[in-house]
Amino acid sequence: MSANYFSVDVGGTSIKWGLVSPEMVLLEQGSVPNEENTAEGLVAAIASLVAAHAGVVQGVGVSVPGTVDEADPQGVVLGGGRLSYLDGVALGAELSFATSLPVTIENNGKACALGEYATGALKGTSLGVVLVIGTGVGGGIISQGRIMRGAHNFAGEFSFLRTTPFEGRLRLEDAMAGTCGWEALKREILAAKGMLDMGDVDGYALFDWVNRGDADALRGLHEYSKQLCLWILNLQCIVDPEVIAIGGGISAQPALLEAVVTTMRSMIADLPHKEIPRPKIVACEHAGVASLIGVAYEAQRRATNMQV
Repeated sequence: MSANYFSVDVGGTSIKWGLVSPEMVLLEQGSVPNEENTAEGLVAAIASLVAAHAGVVQGVGVSVPGTVDEADPQGVVLGGGRLSYLDGVALGAELSFATSLPVTIENNGKACALGEYATGALKGTSLGVVLVIGTGVGGGIISQGRIMRGAHNFAGEFSFLRTTPFEGRLRLEDAMAGTCGWEALKREILAAKGMLDMGDVDGYALFDWVNRGDADALRGLHEYSKQLCLWILNLQCIVDPEVIAIGGGISAQPALLEAVVTTMRSMIADLPHKEIPRPKIVACEHAGVASLIGVAYEAQRRATNMQV
C-alpha cells in the first residue's frame, strides 16, 4: 500500500478531494458537487471517492465546518456551520467504518492553516495566523507546528469576534464575519459605485473594475481594507504572530493584498503607540487547496504519534 493520503474538503456547494504524498505534495485533485443533505449521504459520497483510489492511500483526512476535538477518536463534529446535518455526528468513526481506513477530521479553517504551515506561507514560522475570507472569516493559529486550539477547540474562530454586544441571534453584520467577509467587500465596492441595488455580482466583475483602475471600486476596496486592517491589528496585539496569511478565493487577487498592505502601512505610521509591531501580511500560497494539504499533514502527524 502506498503512503499517500486521501484528503477531502467538504463545503456547502462542493466536495473537493486530493491525493497527497507523504512529502505533502498534491498529486491529484478534483471536485464534485455536494448534493447531500444528510450525514449518511455525505459519508457514502466520500467513501465512493476514496474507493476510486483503493490501494494507494494509507489514511483519509477530511476538513469540515464546525468544531472538532483532536482528542476525540470518534471525530464528532459540533455545529457544522452551513452543514447543520453534521452536528453531533461521529464523522470520523462512520467514515473509518465505510472505508476501512484511519480517518482524521479537522475544522476547515484550521486545516487551511496547517496546509500553509506544511508547505506554504507559514512554513518555518514558530507562530503564524491564517485568515480565510469567505462568507465569514475562518482560519487558525499555528504555534510550534501545531494548531492552537484553546480550552474548547474554539481558538481561531475569527468570524465570531463581535462589533456589538450579543443580543438575540448572531448576525453576520455584527461580527468580524460581516465586516471582513466576502459580502462586506462586495458591499463596499458596490456602495462606492452607487450600485448597491444591482443584485448579485461575482468576484470577477468586482476585481475587473479594480484591476482596470476604476476610482470608485478602488475607493470601496480601500474602505474594506480599513476594516480588515483594524481586525488584523487587534489580532497582532493578542497573538503577536510572525506572519498573517490571507486565504480564500479572493486572496489570489494581487490588488487585495496590495490594498491591505498599503492601508496597514498608513495605519501603523499614524499610531502613537510605536511598540505595536507592524503585522507582516502575505497571501496564502495554496489558495483553494490548502485545506487538502492540511488534513493530510494532520493525518500523517497523528499516525506517526500512534506509532511512537
